[in-house]
Amino acid sequence: MRKPKGALLIVLLSVVAVLTACNGSNNGGFPGPGPTQGPSGNCGGPPSSNQLEVLFPVPNSRNAPPGTNNIYVSTKSQLPPSNQFDFLLSESTGSSTFTGPFTGIDKSQLPAGAKKPTYSNAVYYASAIAGPSGSSFPIGPDVAVSLFWNDGGRNCVPHFLVASFRTKKT
Repeated sequence: MRKPKGALLIVLLSVVAVLTACNGSNNGGFPGPGPTQGPSGNCGGPPSSNQLEVLFPVPNSRNAPPGTNNIYVSTKSQLPPSNQFDFLLSESTGSSTFTGPFTGIDKSQLPAGAKKPTYSNAVYYASAIAGPSGSSFPIGPDVAVSLFWNDGGRNCVPHFLVASFRTKKT
């Protein structure tokens, strides 16, 4: 019985963090929900034609390293060059931040232990985790993290859960 209550608590904390982050003050200097005149709906999810997969930290992992600096993803095809896609990273501690925009990387830049894409000829990206003014946004030990899709080029609210993981206990 404890697991369903814990999962419900994580979901509720994630929703609270998303709503808090969408007030425009917690975007850490990265693209957020868009212009300040208010959101015009939900951001939706990643473009289905790209088949985005989170590779690291491995989704549903319970042993992700605390202090991770990037979220690594793959897509089946290139993202539009002018995209402003990123994630809203929400912690079970109540902290949240937007990650940086997706930046193309080589497969060799993936960290050890990264998941392999389910398709061939993947395109790889990293999205930096940083706080205000580019400072570090450390994810502490034993923290549940949820990644919500955001399109910083639209005036929208991130609500689509892409992946979640938990960091190791120390």
